Amino acid sequence: MPARENFNDFFEKELQRLLNPLELKRKKLMQYGINGFVLLGLAIILFLAASSGQPAAAAVVAFLVVIAAIILLIIYYNKKKHYTAEFKETIISEIICFINPSFRYNPSASVSRGDYDNSGLFLQNPDSYNGDDYTEGTHGKTFFCFSELHTEYKVSSGKQTSWVTIFKGLFFIGDFNKKFSGRTYVWSEENPQLNFFNKLFSSFASNLEKVKLESLEFEKSFVVYSNDQVEARYILTPSFMERLVKLEELMGIGISFSFVNTNIYVAVPVRRSLFEPSIFSRNDYKSLEDYYNTVHIVLDIIDELNLNLRIWSKE
Repeated sequence: MPARENFNDFFEKELQRLLNPLELKRKKLMQYGINGFVLLGLAIILFLAASSGQPAAAAVVAFLVVIAAIILLIIYYNKKKHYTAEFKETIISEIICFINPSFRYNPSASVSRGDYDNSGLFLQNPDSYNGDDYTEGTHGKTFFCFSELHTEYKVSSGKQTSWVTIFKGLFFIGDFNKKFSGRTYVWSEENPQLNFFNKLFSSFASNLEKVKLESLEFEKSFVVYSNDQVEARYILTPSFMERLVKLEELMGIGISFSFVNTNIYVAVPVRRSLFEPSIFSRNDYKSLEDYYNTVHIVLDIIDELNLNLRIWSKE
């Protein structure tokens, strides 16, 4: 795997050449967006003028401006979809290949709903399940996959319907090289699904019980539930708990883990889209380095948790 400092050479020799034609398309796309939003703002001003007693002609003009704005914005969003797809196929694919040519990247795929459900990390079933930027490969001895996910559930009240986010961020699956007989969950103390009631009572779902551990530093950040207390303590050794705390410091508050079957599942909340290109500013070295570092952060999960140290064997 190339050292991170080599990314500058890769950018200058390969990515810059690929970015130039995409930059021309981005500027044209940006103009569609700017024109559409400007016309929409103008239409609002004209409607306000018409409603304040100005000539009815203002309302007619405003209506025509709205139509023009809608047409431009439809063109903008359609072209944005094609531009984003081309950017990912051209740039993100090259970055991932540069990190490791054996990694496989599919910008339109995601971690499966089955794997998401198997993780057991989320108590609420989603009514909407979306994701993209699926990547898989082997880092050292560890097979992994990850993608961005956005899951939501629907809330209806009378005729009003709203959508509530369950999870938005990076969802990672890694081979733990051990067959777990039970299920163990490590949730952040900041996890919104663990309300006061859930924390107060030791058992709240699927026969899970709260696991009391000896690390005060670990328990400041995480709450652990399992249906196998012995196995949970077997997994969460003092050194492994230290690594989980360090990983949270690296990736931010809110990260959660589960240990199910032979896998470790990691959910990292992230508000922004991680691999989407910018439209209203140039995609320069800094922005592409951010994509590069994002993939390395995922690999840091494997390295920080020492998953390549095969201290167990699958049963």
